Amino acid sequence: MNDTEAGNGPGRADSGTRGRRRRDPEWTYAALLDALLGLVSEDGREPTRKAIAERAGVSERTVFVHFADREALYVAAARRQAERWRAHAEPVPPEEETGRKAAALLAQRARMYEVMTPIRKIGLGLEADSPGLRGVMAEGDAWFRADVAAVFAPELGRVADAGAPGGLLDALEAASSWAVWDHLRSRRGLDGAAARAAMERTLRALLDGVPPSP
Repeated sequence: MNDTEAGNGPGRADSGTRGRRRRDPEWTYAALLDALLGLVSEDGREPTRKAIAERAGVSERTVFVHFADREALYVAAARRQAERWRAHAEPVPPEEETGRKAAALLAQRARMYEVMTPIRKIGLGLEADSPGLRGVMAEGDAWFRADVAAVFAPELGRVADAGAPGGLLDALEAASSWAVWDHLRSRRGLDGAAARAAMERTLRALLDGVPPSP
C-alpha cells in the first residue's frame, strides 16, 4: 500500500485540503520523503525527482526548494526510514532464557530489516560520496550493536573476552545483522521465516558455548 492509499499522502484529501497542505512546508517536506520511500520500496531503485514530485502531488521545482541536493534528500529519507524501523523495536528482557531472547530479537529484526532494506540498498551505493548517509547508516549500525549487547548482557558478562575484537559480541552482532538477512533473502532466495530460522540457529550455536549462570 502506498502513502496515497494509506491516507498519508495528498490523494485522499479533497482538493481544498490538498491546496492548504501544499502551502504547508512541513507537510510538503514529509510528502516528498514519503513519496521517495514509497517509490524505492516499490521499484527497488532510485527514482527521478520528477517521479518523486508526481507521487507527492507537487511540482518538480518543489523538490529543489526543500532539499539543496541529492545528498540532502537521501539523508533526510534515511532518517525518516530509521524512525519507521525503530518503531518495531520492543524491549527484550535480558533476564529471559537465552533461546527465547534469540527468537524474540530476530522476530523484531525481521520486521525492521524488511522495512529498511530498499532504502539501505540504495544508501550503500551512495554512501561513498555522501558523508551524511554514512553517518546515518553508522548510527543505525551502532543502535543494532547496542541492542544486541543489552539483550545478551548476562551471557556476554560470563565470557572474559566477549567485547574484544573478534569476540562474542562481534559474532552476535554479525549473526543478527542486516547483511546476513539480506544475503539469505536476496542471494539465497529464502522467505522471511526461513531466513529468521537460519539466523536463529547461528545465534543459538554461538550462545550455547557460554558458561551457565552460577
